[in-house]
Formats: sequence, C-alpha cells, structure tokens
Amino acid sequence: MKQSELPPLEILSTLGINGMPTVTPVLGGFDVAMWKVEHEGQTSALRVFRAGAHEDCEHERGVMEAARAAGLPVPEVQKAGVWQDYPVLLINWLAGCTVEDELRTRPWRLWSLGIAFGRMQAKIHAIPAPALLRQRPNAWIAWRCEGEPTLQDHLRHLQSDQMALLHLDYHVRNVLTDGKHITGIVDWTNALAGDPRADAARTASILRVDPLARKPVLVWLGLRIFEQAWRIGYQREHGRFKDMSPFYAWAGTVMQGDLAERYKHNPNELVPARRWTNKWKAQAVCEAIDLPHKGASGYNFTKGTPINRER
Repeated sequence: MKQSELPPLEILSTLGINGMPTVTPVLGGFDVAMWKVEHEGQTSALRVFRAGAHEDCEHERGVMEAARAAGLPVPEVQKAGVWQDYPVLLINWLAGCTVEDELRTRPWRLWSLGIAFGRMQAKIHAIPAPALLRQRPNAWIAWRCEGEPTLQDHLRHLQSDQMALLHLDYHVRNVLTDGKHITGIVDWTNALAGDPRADAARTASILRVDPLARKPVLVWLGLRIFEQAWRIGYQREHGRFKDMSPFYAWAGTVMQGDLAERYKHNPNELVPARRWTNKWKAQAVCEAIDLPHKGASGYNFTKGTPINRER
C-alpha cells in the first residue's frame, strides 16, 4: 500500500476531523499507512489499513482496548471508520520515541533499555489473552507456517496450557521509550493467544536475522548487547524458558513467510533467516528423538548463544 497515494485530510474528514490539521507521514507497516495528526491542541496517530482489511482493523482495535484495560501502555482508540473501503483508526499519540531511534542517538543506553524492553514483554505475557483471542488458541501455530505439519505437531505437543497475550511483532521499532522507561507498545495487528515462548522466539528472530537489522558492524554489535539485556530483563520477570529450539524454528519460518512478498525481487535478503531456521529445525529434531547429532547445539535462552552439548 503506497502511503503517498492516500489523502490523509480527506480520510480525517470522514472521522469528523475538519479544518486544517497538520499531518506528517510516519513509518507504519507493510500493510498499514500512518500519519501524525495535530489538531486543536491534540496529537493523534491516523492508521489506515489496506482496502478490505476490516477484520484486521477490528482485531487490532479489540486487542488494544483489552491490553490498555489490563494496564499496558497502549494507545487509546479515539475514532474508527472507513474511507472508500479502507478501515481507519485514530488513536492517541503516545509519549516518547521508538527504542530504535533512542538507541541510535544514545547508544550508551543499550543495556538499561534492553532490560526494560525484556521486562515489558514479560509483563505482556503475564496478562491472560482477551476473549476474542482465546477463541483461536492454536492460531499462532499455523500463522505463516503453512506446509510445516511436523513442526506444527511438535509445537502442539510442547505448548503450555497458558493462553497468554502474544504481541508477535515486539521489536525496537514498535516499542516507545522516554530514554529510561517503556512508554508505549504499538502495532498490535499480529496479536494472538498462545505460548509465551512463541512471542519470545519471534522477537529473537527479528533481533538476529531480520533484514532490517543487518546494519553496520557497530550497530550489529550493539544489537547483540541489547539482545542479551532483553533476555536478562525478561528472565527477571518471567523466569527461564525450556525447549526453545522448535519455537526458534517456528519463528524463522514465520519471518520467511511474513517477508516473502516484500523481498520477492531480492530473495537473498532472506538467506540468513533461512539458515537460522534450518539450524533450529535440525536441533529440534535432534532433541525430539534424543540422539546425538554431529555439530548439534543446545540453546541457553538466558545467554542467547549456542552451547555445545555432550551426551
């Protein structure tokens, strides 16, 4: 969806916002266009979904309302409507900047913000999923994971009884900060109910092999420090996870499915994700049958690095 082809002032008028509001394009998502809107002393965010995506819009609206009611720093939905079959939400503008922007300008906060980032994700997982998500308790297993029946069966066997709220796009561009605390969590389009390990694995895959994360060496090293702090912060709130290999394999599969269309003209961008996924698939199989495997490794979620396993 091309943001430049959409008329934000006309869209705002369908929501009853007239006059001359100031609108500034903001990086949204692959399927969502977004503007910062300043009008009559109030600052909001205009989110426009792709044409016909009414279920996606209602899904995000319902999840945000439930998450906000549970005490999470989530935007409040001010208005909802439709412009020429494009679902629209107007939400309040949360204080702070993205964690990514904060770290870019103040890299010395890598560790402290990583800890806060992990703690906040653990707080999300401490919240039972709202009723609208609990109606589909296994949806996360099949999400972007078509054609992987063996992996899906393995996950069904391992999944916990906990039906936690999963963000499933929790990364440094969707979390806001004032430099010390987490002030907001945005973009709840992917949210589902399920095993918290899936959400943690999804975040790990984004930090490790998302094409947008492969930047200059110093930035890459900074992300490794941030990732370690995230894991420690999460562990302090939630404790350690076990049996993560199939969840990492699932997260890598999800990433490839999620980004296939975006990188269809440059598929080499997804090679690191494919290698990462295959590594964890092999490890998951090895653990499932409990046989030694040449070059196999375990995974310590706290440290976030492969460890040699002697059997």
